[in-house]
Amino acid sequence: MLNYNKNKLINACLCKYYETFSHTLDTADFVPDKFNDKILNYIFKNMRKSFKKIDKEDRRYQKQLNKKQQAKSKQEKRRLKLEKRQAERERKLAKKQQRKSKKGGK
Repeated sequence: MLNYNKNKLINACLCKYYETFSHTLDTADFVPDKFNDKILNYIFKNMRKSFKKIDKEDRRYQKQLNKKQQAKSKQEKRRLKLEKRQAERERKLAKKQQRKSKKGGK
């Protein structure tokens, strides 16, 4: 099963970092390599942090989704059980009515 929520979060994160990389590429010609390396390391470090946040957010989302799914299935089971119980009561009532009509209405 594809995890669309996580994919959306990752795409948003990567768009931000690609934008940041594009700004650093503009300065690569006149900024010393030493500082560019520091900047790139900083960007990668922040990207790893944001991916951890994405994973955490996705776990929370999946947990909520599972709870909703379980609640929905539980509600469906209750509904089916109630319908079965009502059908059983109606069947018993019809059987009782049928016995009364055979006895002559008493």
